[in-house]
Amino acid sequence: MAFNINVFNSCKFLAIRATQYDPASTSADIVISNVDPTTPGSYTAAMTYDLTGKGRINVPTENLNAKNGVFKVCVVENGVEQACKPVLIKCDIDCCLVKLTDELIDCSCDCPRCASTLAKAQKVFLLLASAQSAVEIASTDVNNTGYYKDILSKYNKAKEICDNSCGCDC
Repeated sequence: MAFNINVFNSCKFLAIRATQYDPASTSADIVISNVDPTTPGSYTAAMTYDLTGKGRINVPTENLNAKNGVFKVCVVENGVEQACKPVLIKCDIDCCLVKLTDELIDCSCDCPRCASTLAKAQKVFLLLASAQSAVEIASTDVNNTGYYKDILSKYNKAKEICDNSCGCDC
């Protein structure tokens, strides 16, 4: 069965697609839970399957209890959890990287300030790349909660490094 999640439109929506798991189901609940224990909460949206057994829904991230972070997205049919996958919404960190990159572009010398900005950007980029890889791996082994902790740890560390290097609309 297929189950896909994409973050799009500058992190304003989650596009969720699923193929029915139980052929008798005509709909499913999509349950999106925040993995971070400091901001617990969940949001449920209804998804209807078409005649071919495929469903699609766009969930505004403003409906979630946090705009960014690590979330667990589950397909629930007739009260039975059929599949879960992690999703990383990271526009806050992406904006931080944009600001750091802008600082690097403005550097006209090989000074210590530029070196520390580059080191900071590298650390943030590597943490996000590693977190995204963990999301992909966790999508194939969804029963291992260690992956969710790993993704959250890397996201939180990137966020900590960014501190007030926030760009965009933070």
